[in-house]
Order: sequence, then structure tokens, then C-alpha cells
Amino acid sequence: MKSCSKHSLPIFYIFFALLLGNLNGFAQNDSLINDYSYFQRKLKLNALVVGRYTTSLNQDVDFMGQHHTDKDLVSNSFEMQYARLSTTFFINDRISTSILLNLADFKKENVKGKVLENAFVTYYHNSFLKIRAGQFRPFFGLEDLHPFQLDNSYAWSRQYSLFGRNGWQSFQIGAAAFGSLKSNIFSYYLTIYNGNNKNVMGDNDSSKNLTLRLEYRPTPVLQFGLNGGKANYKGQKATAYGIDAQLQQPLGNRLDLAINTEFKKGTNFEAFRMAEEPTPQLNDYMMEGFYFLYKLRYQLNAPRLRALELSCRHEYLDKNTFTKDDEVVTYTPMLSLVFAGTYDAKLSLVGHINEYKLNIPNTTQYDSSKMLIQFQVAY
Repeated sequence: MKSCSKHSLPIFYIFFALLLGNLNGFAQNDSLINDYSYFQRKLKLNALVVGRYTTSLNQDVDFMGQHHTDKDLVSNSFEMQYARLSTTFFINDRISTSILLNLADFKKENVKGKVLENAFVTYYHNSFLKIRAGQFRPFFGLEDLHPFQLDNSYAWSRQYSLFGRNGWQSFQIGAAAFGSLKSNIFSYYLTIYNGNNKNVMGDNDSSKNLTLRLEYRPTPVLQFGLNGGKANYKGQKATAYGIDAQLQQPLGNRLDLAINTEFKKGTNFEAFRMAEEPTPQLNDYMMEGFYFLYKLRYQLNAPRLRALELSCRHEYLDKNTFTKDDEVVTYTPMLSLVFAGTYDAKLSLVGHINEYKLNIPNTTQYDSSKMLIQFQVAY
């Protein structure tokens, strides 16, 4: 999804200035070890397996949310969502490289552009400056900061998926500088990337997307985030912005409350490309959405049952503010049993309810509800 800005050269100057300046500081402190080639070299391996059984609660809607007028549909199915393998190779105390694969994508007929999710190198100078290059999530909102969304709900929000298809979120190819103060009160994430999504051989024009995320944590239990992005597409300017907040508040020795909320608005390149106007204006095609995610966790601390968790995500999304009757409201209640770790082994009963302002027969834009039983095991 191409969307780019014509300020690539100055941004690269900033990256190289930061890198060279900090490398000089590193060299001045390098007095005890002469060769870092094998210093603290190690390997970290992680795995994630997620599967589920889904059944539709509507007679005329299949388990994927597609409406059917002919009644010839599949109402339930077992699914394999993730079979992820991730590795991090620590080359020394400052340099690491990471790879993330989703082997479950091999079940699809067309695996082009899939399977490989992360592939990047990170240089760590200190807590305030880290530099990353390769394919990774570009730090634009709360969900880009999660290793996987399944610790908060059963899947990514509709907002995240839509912004990802339009090149603002999800896996992108580029470079980033990020870090935080030692007190973690303030954090920043500056990213420059191609903007045409993952696993693409190269960019399709000479400009780049630029996004900036700022975080402020006034107390240990409360965090605020600001997101902004700019780009260009066929000579027209594109923007995206958002605000989010997180609250994690203990309510006693065993009970914890967490609330995530996020609003974002940005250019919808998909809608612009499908426009029927003879000379469409890019800034007319905007998408926006917000959600609230409430999570209540009770710590059981039994040997084989660690916690009981109740959560619900309430989400509003307008895919194209230029057209009418395009809005959808989604409710996702979820009851989970946590058997190991924080979310290392979890079994969940999930409801998924979609209410559209306008129903269109024989499409996925149709009121639907379904129920899922989902398991996840992470190591």
C-alpha cells in the first residue's frame, strides 16, 4: 500500500548522525575488551501455536462472516491461526538480529508475501538510543508494541488490520530509532519505511513513510501515547494520527484491572484507488476508529491454573469517511483460563459480534455473530 514522503535524505542524515555520534562514545569507553566478536553471544528461540474452533450463530452467515442468500455455507470449522517460530541472535552486547516466521501460512494456496513476518537487525547503544533496520512493525499505536495481540484479545482489532493494509501499521520494511529515559517516563519511536507492506523486493517510488510515536508515563500504572505519520501518494499528501492510553491498576492482592483505549484517523489508500471520481482527492478518503479494551484478571496461583481472566473489546470503525453507511461496531467478550506463565498457555471462550450501519447481502458487510474456543501455547 504505497504512501510516501519526500524527505528521505534528511532523515537518513539524522540516522547516520545519531549512529556515528554514539559509536564514537562507545569507542571511548571500550577499554576493557579488545574483541567483541564473540562477547556475550547467545541465541533465544520462541514458539507460538494458536488454534481454534469457530461456529457461526447466524443461519445465513458462514464462520468467516460472509453472508449468503443461497444458504449454501459452512457454519463451523477448526482453524490453525499461528504456528510461529521466532529467533533472536545476540551477536554481542550491542548487536542482535531477529527472525519471525508464521508456518501456518503454508496452509494457504498462495503464500507469496506471507510466512516471513520479522527480519531485522537492532543496534543497542543505551536505553535512550536503539537503531533497527529490516522488516518489523513501525511503532504506530498500542498494537504495534505487542509481540502478538493474543495477550489482549483473540485477534487484532479491526482498526489495526485496516491501517495495516494501508501501510500505516503491521509489518513494514525500513529503519527506526527508538528508546526511553532511564526512568521510563518518556519514550520515542521514529520510523522511516517504504510503506508498501512486508516481503516486497523494493520500494515502488523514491519517497518514504515517516511516523513518530511519543509515550509519556506519569505514574507506573498509567501511560499516554501520541502517534503521527506523513506520506505522499502520486503527488498528493497523506497523513495519519492517533492517541492512546493504558491503565494497569491492581485492585487487591489477586485482582488486576487493565484498560486500553485508542483512537486513530488516517488516509485510506485502498478507498482512493477504488474511487470512481475522475479526479479524486486523496485527503477526501480517510478512515477512523477507536476501541476500548477492558480486562479483569484474578490470580488463582494454583500449580496448574494461574489465573482467570475476563475481557471485552468495544470497537467502532469507519472504513471510509467519504461515503455514508460504512460504519461497524464490534463487541468481543472473552473468558480465559491461564494455565502457565502470564499467557504461555491459555484457553479462551470468545464471542464476536458485528453490527453494521448498512447491511449488504452476499458480502462480509453484514450483521454477524460467532463463538470461538481458542487455545494458545507460547514458549
